[in-house]
Amino acid sequence: MKCCLLISLVFFIIVVNSGTRINLLLPQLPLGKYRLNFISIIPRCISIQSKNKILFDLYLSKKSAIIAEIKGNITNLIPVDDSLNLEFNLAIKDSTGDWKENAHVHKSTKSCSSLKMFFGNAWTPIMDNLGFLNATCPIPAGFYKMKGVDSELFNISNFPKTFFYGTYRFRFYYTKNNEVYGCFMIVIEIKRPWETDN
Repeated sequence: MKCCLLISLVFFIIVVNSGTRINLLLPQLPLGKYRLNFISIIPRCISIQSKNKILFDLYLSKKSAIIAEIKGNITNLIPVDDSLNLEFNLAIKDSTGDWKENAHVHKSTKSCSSLKMFFGNAWTPIMDNLGFLNATCPIPAGFYKMKGVDSELFNISNFPKTFFYGTYRFRFYYTKNNEVYGCFMIVIEIKRPWETDN
């Protein structure tokens, strides 16, 4: 009997001290297929000093309770090419309404190619909407007017098909040599497909 208890205790210590405890650090939120509800766009990241080489002047226009269009313009003072990095940083709103920073962080080198990969089948309609027909990388310097990108387009992108439900502040920025060249934020709800919007 003592031998069995000792073996159980050793097994328990090995499991607790193994990599399986990493799962305890994941958000304690349900995970699954989702739909996006766009809440707002913040055209500048106030808390980040930017070199202002890529300027975003975007806003949301609601078409219905669940569909929004992204409108506005983007001014590239430099080409968006693969010498830049593409970074995403998600803060999640907790149960008390505070933002918990760095809930999810992603950094890609080769920003233009990475953006094209993330957008997947949505790349061409988004670029066409900006007036950049038959878009490839790099995206040249210039002024691009967004006539209205339907939020439903993100359903055909290569973003993950399952995610943790909640409200996120999604910070999107271009960097080079640890300097920010342009940044904007979108506040979105990741909801169960059948949930209604408030």
